[in-house]
Amino acid sequence: MKWSSIIATLATTVLALTALITVYLTVAAWKVQQNAARPYFVLKESPKVDLGKELVLELKFTNVGIHPAVDLSSETIVFDDRLAGKPIHHDESAIVNEIPKDSSSSLVMTVASDEIYPQQPNINGQYVVIDIQYADPILNKSYNQSIYLKWNGVIEGKIQPTVHVRMDEKGKILTYFQNHNIDPKKRSS
Repeated sequence: MKWSSIIATLATTVLALTALITVYLTVAAWKVQQNAARPYFVLKESPKVDLGKELVLELKFTNVGIHPAVDLSSETIVFDDRLAGKPIHHDESAIVNEIPKDSSSSLVMTVASDEIYPQQPNINGQYVVIDIQYADPILNKSYNQSIYLKWNGVIEGKIQPTVHVRMDEKGKILTYFQNHNIDPKKRSS
């Protein structure tokens, strides 16, 4: 074999490997870009708590992704922070309309007064778990998000704030769900 043939073969092999690496990096970057454009929901405002005749919690979700979201459904579970007893609120809802970029949608939960009497001077804290499912019509993919919050109740007649759950509390919540056969990701419909 001639040296020129060996050099040409090595050069061709190096170019082929370079082309494969370029294709791999391009596909990886495209996937990252796709994921960055997907719809994604955040709570831009603190949840509102109203204690009129019933306990009403309002959460406003905003799509901060580039793509719109469709077929949004949610399952909401509210239960005592002492993790005793069954949930006081367990409901599903769905939104028909598309939620474009930077648009918001409210989720309002009403807890019946026979579960929490709103005129009490002290009300125990409550965990609020919201599982939302939605689709990206552009990528034709479905997504799921779970949000774990804790409303700190009422102390001496003063409504306490709603905060995000700590990591150690999430483990306790998941155990509570397991003990009560609750799977927020499953919808009844």
